[in-house]
Amino acid sequence: MGKTKLFSLVGGGLLFSVTVGAAFAAAGQSEQAPPGEQMSVRAASSAGFEIEIDPELDAQFGPRTVNAVQAAGIVTDSRPGARVVKVELDEEDGRAVWEVEALDGSGDIEALVDAFTGQLVDQDSQEAEDEGDDD
Repeated sequence: MGKTKLFSLVGGGLLFSVTVGAAFAAAGQSEQAPPGEQMSVRAASSAGFEIEIDPELDAQFGPRTVNAVQAAGIVTDSRPGARVVKVELDEEDGRAVWEVEALDGSGDIEALVDAFTGQLVDQDSQEAEDEGDDD
């Protein structure tokens, strides 16, 4: 009787995992890719920003030490008050980086975070334009 319960629990856990994984995969891909082309997976994260991962880059670089949410945290730690709006897996000089787009009181921020070391590789800011200033 103990083995039956064990197999039931394991089987139920596997079924649950497959169902949840399929649901997340379906939620992340809202459009169909044209025949012969791969499409990036886009999903809104529970952290409140969009995450985009190109399947080719994902396969090329394999498992990364730093995930998208951690990369967003690295940028917000370096710019207190910044709000991340998008994180995208990208390639810079042959290495995997997370391209993080954020906003703060002074304007837009674009930063690159190494996907393996967590090092902030590059950070650019574009100041917000005063729309009410006609001088």
